[in-house]
Amino acid sequence: MRGLKRARDLADRARAAHERALAKQATIDGRIERLREAAADTAGQLERRERYRAELRALLEGASTRVAASERALRESDTMIQSAQTLVERALRARDAAEAQRSADDKAEARRRERRDQAASDDRWRPRK
Repeated sequence: MRGLKRARDLADRARAAHERALAKQATIDGRIERLREAAADTAGQLERRERYRAELRALLEGASTRVAASERALRESDTMIQSAQTLVERALRARDAAEAQRSADDKAEARRRERRDQAASDDRWRPRK
């Protein structure tokens, strides 16, 4: 159960990191789009814009890397959750089987005791030869 909870917590954290990375990437994409729409008036502005675009491209590349990493983490946490759930289900089935076996053993023992008691009772009432 702890493994399942840990896997779910990891999945939640990975999902949050993924959403943050996607939001950051969207912000950077918006900045790049605004820069594309704006025309450069002077050579100085053009140079500054190019530097700014290069910086934004680097940020976008970093955000893309983080998005890819968070997607991998999500996939891994989903796999961990599935394996933990499988383990829990297996343990529950084993417990149910053990309880069923215990119940069957108890019933068999009760039947043996009942037959033994009945045989002892029959022997007491049987006339001696």
